Amino acid sequence: MKRISLFRHAEAIDGPPEMADIDRPLPPRGRDDAARMGGTIAKREPLPDVVLCSPSVRTRETLEYASLPGNRETIFNPAIYHAPAKQILAAIRTLPDACGHVLVVGHNPGFHDLALKLAAPDESDPDALRQIMKKFPKGALACFELDIDAWRDARFGRGRLSDFVRPKELRPG
Repeated sequence: MKRISLFRHAEAIDGPPEMADIDRPLPPRGRDDAARMGGTIAKREPLPDVVLCSPSVRTRETLEYASLPGNRETIFNPAIYHAPAKQILAAIRTLPDACGHVLVVGHNPGFHDLALKLAAPDESDPDALRQIMKKFPKGALACFELDIDAWRDARFGRGRLSDFVRPKELRPG
């Protein structure tokens, strides 16, 4: 059994026109959402063995403010920065098989597309799948289980979407 958790970066600033997209940081609300989602991730078992993260400032800060407990390897992979679903899955497929759970921190539209393509409709949580079909918002987390032993066997349509958590569900009041 392998697990993939897709964690879309939290809300980032728009930034001035001269700021490169890759350099946009999180505002206070984005930092707060990342921290709350980190608390949610920390309560789940098993925790990720490895993190595959886009090198953008907003994905790095999302991961930093999530403050996940324990030690794990973090791979900053430029290939997943604004990548399409197929390219993100290709990066996941290169992970060592000793890793059982990967947390991928990245961007839309690739994450939304990957979540929809990865989910096996007949095996996935129907409410979570309905929510994901509508939108994969900033700071959201989609959790998948794949009945495989090797990452190279990860394919579209083989993931059981077990949960989808949006940051607005974690905000107080």
